[in-house]
Amino acid sequence: MRKLIALPLLAAGVALTGTACQFGQQTVKAGEVESQISRKLGVAASCPGDLDSKVGAVLRCDTVGGAERRTVTVTVTSVEDEQVRFTMRVA
Repeated sequence: MRKLIALPLLAAGVALTGTACQFGQQTVKAGEVESQISRKLGVAASCPGDLDSKVGAVLRCDTVGGAERRTVTVTVTSVEDEQVRFTMRVA
């Protein structure tokens, strides 16, 4: 199952909590990716870090709760201005 999601980027200089961002690098916060997984796939997830805003960047998150633990692979498909588009695949 794949879903295409667009999220605004958070830049290190703009983020309210800069500890999850590296200086000068733009990312989508792990919490936002987890929230999108929950909204679009209907499962809670835990991601190990932020998603880099580079085409082809991959983040593997784990579902939490429920009987079966699964991996959600998030892959960046495009970055335009401050929008990051990515797909989610449940394995």
